[in-house]
Amino acid sequence: MSKETIMETSTPVVRPVRRRRIPPVAFGLLVVAVFAGAIGLGMATGTFQTSGRTTAGGEPVTLDGAAVTEIKGWMALGDVAAAWNVPLPEVLAAFELPADTQPTTALKDLESDLFSVTALRDWLEARSAATP
Repeated sequence: MSKETIMETSTPVVRPVRRRRIPPVAFGLLVVAVFAGAIGLGMATGTFQTSGRTTAGGEPVTLDGAAVTEIKGWMALGDVAAAWNVPLPEVLAAFELPADTQPTTALKDLESDLFSVTALRDWLEARSAATP
């Protein structure tokens, strides 16, 4: 047998393909980077917001007194009272808050055993239902 015959009849050697593996730590960091990047991009473009202080269009949220569910803890006590046409002293008396409480005080800063955003919502709903 000649060399040419042997070459033609022999089967080629198949070597297993080695796949490169990403180390688990690198993969974890990649996942976190993609996730954080998506949130960062959304915040930069205004499509992802966490505060709730602006609308999807970017305008500041304004209270109109339509629904108590729109009241949030970051809102000022005076703004809530004005939106629901309630005198500020009446709100202060109803929840036994100090008379010198500033109208610019955030609702979350007034939290106590007697006052909470939920209690304020309930009180405004009951007051609206009682007022003709």
